[in-house]
Amino acid sequence: MESGSSPNPQHILQLSEEQKNKFIDSFDRVVSDIDGVIWDMYNTVPGAPEAFLALKGIGKEAIFVTNNSVRTVEQAVRHFEKIGVPVRPEQITHPAQSTVNYLRGINFQGLIYIIASPPYKAVLREAGFQLIDGPNEIIDDTFQSLAKKIFDQQPVNAVIIDVDFNMSSTKLLRAQLYLRNPECLFIEGATDRLLPLGKGVNIIGPGAFTNILLEASGREPVTLGKPGRELGKLLVENYKIDQPGRVLMVGDMMAQDIVFGRQSGFQTLLVLSGGCTLDQLHSETDPSRIPDFYADSMADVATLLGQSPKSNF
Repeated sequence: MESGSSPNPQHILQLSEEQKNKFIDSFDRVVSDIDGVIWDMYNTVPGAPEAFLALKGIGKEAIFVTNNSVRTVEQAVRHFEKIGVPVRPEQITHPAQSTVNYLRGINFQGLIYIIASPPYKAVLREAGFQLIDGPNEIIDDTFQSLAKKIFDQQPVNAVIIDVDFNMSSTKLLRAQLYLRNPECLFIEGATDRLLPLGKGVNIIGPGAFTNILLEASGREPVTLGKPGRELGKLLVENYKIDQPGRVLMVGDMMAQDIVFGRQSGFQTLLVLSGGCTLDQLHSETDPSRIPDFYADSMADVATLLGQSPKSNF
């Protein structure tokens, strides 16, 4: 089920009193992104802790779904504690854990070739899966050296790609060759074509590299980061969501967060504190990317709920 489009999303602080009350009463659970919504690489978003504490105070349950598996769940829990928002590990979902859940759900057996960060790999290894990766060293610029690194006879049954700050063409070529086997699974974690490091600063994300591999192999991946449909199914199942329309998805990226929310049947709230600007929102024409509501940041949610945003962590 996909929620309807909102060609003219409303700013939550411009709603009438009746509309504000209707909005607050329309959801029981919040599914929120983390980076760009609660903090960025350097700072906590002002007002975000107050907003989530206020939501908890009126009985709204929060779940956090991030595409960032470079940061472990334990690190995220500690960071939440630092900013004064108590969060349990089971409230956080990220691509590595979703991948484990998916592979267990299909009873996957076999060898995995993985392009991802060390924390992502650690989650899969701890779950008992057998991984190979690399090459992780610089090779000579000759076809002979390349061939030695990308051709082998190992029985790889799945290729997984996520964030890898040591991405190389050699890794992509090796993955492409494994994917010639039609029985080999193709799985992607984070889909972000751009990763926001801070307000107005974006870098190339893993989605751009996945698209190269997709085009080269002719294979469509199973997507276990936002906005993947398989991730949505896992989320609904794991958290026993029986009324998607009473869930509010909060995020700062239209292509990942809003699309994910819409195709999951959730209501959607875009915050402009991360990877999307007001001009980009107003110029968007794809209904699947347009939120039901928007806000400058979670500080507006705190204000809506009668809290005075004052955080400066």
